[in-house]
Amino acid sequence: MTDTTNNDNNKYNLKLIGSMKKEAPYDKVWNLAWHPNGEILATCANDKYIQIWSKDTNDKWGLVQSLEGHEKTVRRVAWSPCGRFLAGASFDASTSIWEKSKDELEFTHVSSLEGHTYEVKSVAWDSTGTLLATCSRDKSIWIWQMEDDNDFECLSINSGHGQDIKCVLWHPNEELLASSSYDDTIKFWKDIDGDWECINTLTGHESSIWDLAFNKDGDKLVSCGEDKMVLFWKFDKENEKWINIFKFKNENSRPVYSIDWSSLTNRIVTGSADDSIIFYEQESDDTPDKYKIILKKKNAHDSDVNCTKWNPKFKNILASCGDDGFIKIWELQGN
Repeated sequence: MTDTTNNDNNKYNLKLIGSMKKEAPYDKVWNLAWHPNGEILATCANDKYIQIWSKDTNDKWGLVQSLEGHEKTVRRVAWSPCGRFLAGASFDASTSIWEKSKDELEFTHVSSLEGHTYEVKSVAWDSTGTLLATCSRDKSIWIWQMEDDNDFECLSINSGHGQDIKCVLWHPNEELLASSSYDDTIKFWKDIDGDWECINTLTGHESSIWDLAFNKDGDKLVSCGEDKMVLFWKFDKENEKWINIFKFKNENSRPVYSIDWSSLTNRIVTGSADDSIIFYEQESDDTPDKYKIILKKKNAHDSDVNCTKWNPKFKNILASCGDDGFIKIWELQGN
């Protein structure tokens, strides 16, 4: 495992190409998610709504619809792989499921998943769109299966973390679930003969782990957290376990809240409470397990950057949101 603080940011530029603003007092935008077609954004803020954004005929981003289905803040949103369904995890202890009409930006509330006893912090669909995972302040992970009639059956309730669970994330190609927690660990969960079990626990962070991201092939994982570190993990096939291969520390002055790994460019982006966005990439083809910073955008927002997400269809396009109420669309320009 290698530790580095090197910076190589002379060849790249981050261009702002779109900006939307949430109005006070509900102006802290927690999370966003790109529709699989790359042309629609879903966001959630410190109100009870999920908001849908897209471009108008003048190529300008604007609010299309606000979805109301919760009694408290919605903390995370996630599109199904087909783009037909949208899930929202809320502090009211429920997860809402919305169905998008085939040709229009119209949504119908089709289900509400209940069972957690405290705030739901994260929600994620698997690669097939049939399994959904939710996690909560109640220290549990629920795994749901979507039925043909849009109903959901709870397949498993998993307890293994010692504190609040911040994030759940499915492997891009396998029925494998990763989770991260206030207990400073990452856990992997798998269906073993009908029972979902924890098959691996990773330690290395020194505080709460806020977010996770797999690379396209699913053989590497990145994590970020309250300790201001970004850790890179790799699956060791020979020993059938995940190992820490690289880390960045002290690149941010405050916690790193968000991380995403582009399936199009293999680049990584983070958002931090120090208002910055940082971009990383593989150091070289000869050193596939070493990474470097290619650009740090200071003051990307006027306050905490809560979420950064790569566009799934258009290379080097990403979106960010923050406590300043702005949702911003960026283009990473350069080599």
